[in-house]
Amino acid sequence: MLSLLFIDTEKIWRGGQAQLLTLIRGLHQHGHETNLICHPGTLLEKRATKIGIPTFPMSIRSELGIISFFRLIPAMRRIRPEIIAFNTPKAVFIGTAASRFTSVGARIIFRRVNFPLRKSFLTRLKYTWGIDCIVAISESIRLQLEISGIPGSRIRTIYEGMDLSLYPARSAKSIPASGKPTVVGTVAHLSQEKGIQYLIEAAAMIPDVHKKLRFVIVGEGDCLTELKALVRDKGLLDIFLFAGFHSNTAQYIKAFDIFALPSLSEGLSSAILEAMATSLPIVATNVGGIPELVIDGDNGLLVAPKDPAALAGAIQRLCENPEESHRMGLRGRERMEEKFTMERKIRETELLCSHLLNKSTRSHGSAYV
Repeated sequence: MLSLLFIDTEKIWRGGQAQLLTLIRGLHQHGHETNLICHPGTLLEKRATKIGIPTFPMSIRSELGIISFFRLIPAMRRIRPEIIAFNTPKAVFIGTAASRFTSVGARIIFRRVNFPLRKSFLTRLKYTWGIDCIVAISESIRLQLEISGIPGSRIRTIYEGMDLSLYPARSAKSIPASGKPTVVGTVAHLSQEKGIQYLIEAAAMIPDVHKKLRFVIVGEGDCLTELKALVRDKGLLDIFLFAGFHSNTAQYIKAFDIFALPSLSEGLSSAILEAMATSLPIVATNVGGIPELVIDGDNGLLVAPKDPAALAGAIQRLCENPEESHRMGLRGRERMEEKFTMERKIRETELLCSHLLNKSTRSHGSAYV
């Protein structure tokens, strides 16, 4: 049995927190001792507590916060984990330093975003000093880490996975009745890198869009007001629904006919994984880890980022070819069963953790090979 402490500093719920919760739950179900330090009052804290995970609320506001450092030391001594895993970067430096005062066997960083690392000495130190392994959730993230100067020997790719028992396989996907609008939906934190403005611009380019299509955007964020204004300016108020944030997005995704995500940067989208599990065809941009999920022409269509015309063409193609759309949706579910299961994710994480602890015992080394 493994003993692990996960640390997450985010105040809001995004894909990274959803991915962490499924990992913690899976390890817990496999009999491992899992603990969580997270920001107080968050949805992550509430959900982790609900499933029986020992949770320690702690506000970590700075990468060099002295107060947080001295709060982490007694928490770690109380939990006594074999492995400390950082789910967000803010706590890495002080968490690694605090772990020096406890008997931690290995330290792991989970890297879930595709942004390049900052070119600074502190960042370089944070991702190498005392860190035994960085887990990238896509090969795209692994490559970005290597480009940023992290040795490849310290990086391991473990793809995300979904509990497919929550998404029963469908032998047939209902095709919209003739004359009934096709529903194109997305689930995203409404920030600039999600590129939702290009989806709105694409909708305005589709002929007879008011008769053919409806668009549903699930999520909230800094760009919400700007996006609503763009919908109004494009004369699309009657076909766009901003559904707001929902902790249970499955009810919306199951009502979609096509899932669209025009991201400008993406690590490995939880929303796309959920849409694939629901047997939806995907229209998305060819960025980050998305091509590792969506094979163009197989389970969806990929377009260049910031290209609303190409996005409009892909949506129109699936809308006008329901049989092709249906086939792509079923193929997406098959890819989930082949490569992106929760069981595989948990098994690979267990093997990595055991390897790191065995290596630490043998040689007190710090690099994962």
